[in-house]
Amino acid sequence: MPVDAVFLVNGNSRSGAEQATLAKVALESNGFNVTQFVVTTSQAQFTTQLDKWVKESCPLIAVGGGDGTQRSAAERIAGTDSAIAVVPLGTGNAWATDLGLPTELNELAKALSTASVESIDLGIANDRGFVNVATIGLTSLIAKNLPSKLKGRFGKLVYLPAVIKSLTELRPFLLKVTTEGDQYEGMALQFVAAAGRTHAGPFRVTRHASNNDGLLSLYALDDTDKRGLAKFGLGLLTGMHTLLGEVWSCEAQTATVTTGSAKRVIVDGERSGSPPLVLSIRPRVLKVLVPKVEEPKTGK
Repeated sequence: MPVDAVFLVNGNSRSGAEQATLAKVALESNGFNVTQFVVTTSQAQFTTQLDKWVKESCPLIAVGGGDGTQRSAAERIAGTDSAIAVVPLGTGNAWATDLGLPTELNELAKALSTASVESIDLGIANDRGFVNVATIGLTSLIAKNLPSKLKGRFGKLVYLPAVIKSLTELRPFLLKVTTEGDQYEGMALQFVAAAGRTHAGPFRVTRHASNNDGLLSLYALDDTDKRGLAKFGLGLLTGMHTLLGEVWSCEAQTATVTTGSAKRVIVDGERSGSPPLVLSIRPRVLKVLVPKVEEPKTGK
């Protein structure tokens, strides 16, 4: 039986306007009955339409756009009777990756068609919700150096020169992180706080990171030399970076973050002020359509 859904697309996201209709066709070809379909041209229109559907308790709201769009939708849907289906139409699409969703439209629609609604955590950064990560340091520099005019045209290719430039600009900064059970204070190159499991693509934030355990996953990378950065990069690839002496990490319900000088805070891929940063978690308040994970086949 077809699953009823309303579908809201941010037409200003990287490929929102271009792929909105294709995404709708893909959903309808894979068992969804799209009862209402709206492509917005402004944030105000997006918010107004979303709030209307949430107020009407629409069971399933498909949202098309990048991570910033998904963040905006998630914090409005959290704690309501509605569930969100993520349709990634941005550049990084980090939250989709965290949820295990493909980005190719037909594969995405197929995955969503067999998905189930699960309740996951919503992070809070200075009173605003977030679904993926809040960061200071390297990733903030990358966001600053992304050529926004080319971002929509070339997608992920723009990240490479931004990463190279950011590494040349990277400078240590005084960082203090205080949680209910732990503390970090020192010169750091990077700070990450996650409501989910992954960051910078498929890389685990910490070995214990989860999107439904009611905890933030935190880590800080100490000021280090090129050898230390290489070890950190290898650690990210293997998921063992938090075992390094250069990395502090913990899971916590709350955290307060300050820096010795003004630094950019990036939340779900977008600039979001500067420290102090007050973090917390709202456990399992967001209903989201999550694809089934196939169990590995075993021989007889």
